[in-house]
Amino acid sequence: MHCNGSCKKYKATSTSIDGGRYELGQKRCPECELFITWEGLWCPCCGRLLRTKPRAKKLKSRSKR
Repeated sequence: MHCNGSCKKYKATSTSIDGGRYELGQKRCPECELFITWEGLWCPCCGRLLRTKPRAKKLKSRSKR
């Protein structure tokens, strides 16, 4: 599947809150390469599984608190 551009409607805005994007409920699509605000687990644009947890070790430990 490829990005067809419909994910731009769900693009999440960046915030300066210490919690991070994942704690705010934003999810990242690896195919579209952007954070979106979406309730489902699959990207509405390309159908790929969205990343709901951070990959960086520093951010993982912060989200477990």
